[in-house]
Amino acid sequence: MNTTEDASQKYFMRSGFPISKILETESKTPDFEGVGILVEVKKIDPEEKEGLSNDSTYNAVKNNLKDASRKFRAYDPYHLKQHIVTIFSEEIIQDDIYTVWTGEWSPEYRDRIFKGGVLLSNKHKEHIDAIAWFEKDSDSKPRFIWVMSEDLKQYFPEINP
Repeated sequence: MNTTEDASQKYFMRSGFPISKILETESKTPDFEGVGILVEVKKIDPEEKEGLSNDSTYNAVKNNLKDASRKFRAYDPYHLKQHIVTIFSEEIIQDDIYTVWTGEWSPEYRDRIFKGGVLLSNKHKEHIDAIAWFEKDSDSKPRFIWVMSEDLKQYFPEINP
């Protein structure tokens, strides 16, 4: 297991949701499985950060989320479990993930829509239920969490009241 997979497993264990490593096979599989959840771990290190729609930051986020979605769809085609992506990156910020998910610049600039191909397609969004962003591999909890429904908050104690 690499450092980001180890950090993800420890996070979910501390949160009360133990997850086990899924053995890699020839077919696409997420990294972990637990009771009611699947977890895919992504480490994003874009090569450059300049530009807009051709920016490798947005492309890296989008491509990693697309890959996670494909793995979830192949492993759990009927979406019987919650699909959670943990992203580790010191090079991206929460607005980068927000932009790829919504197509908007950032929450502060909702009227500035990207015209490029940075938006993740609805087909891929269907198989991602939550995204947790960790800035550093050593972070003990996510810096920001996006959940697509209220019931997913149970997996992230820091966003529960």
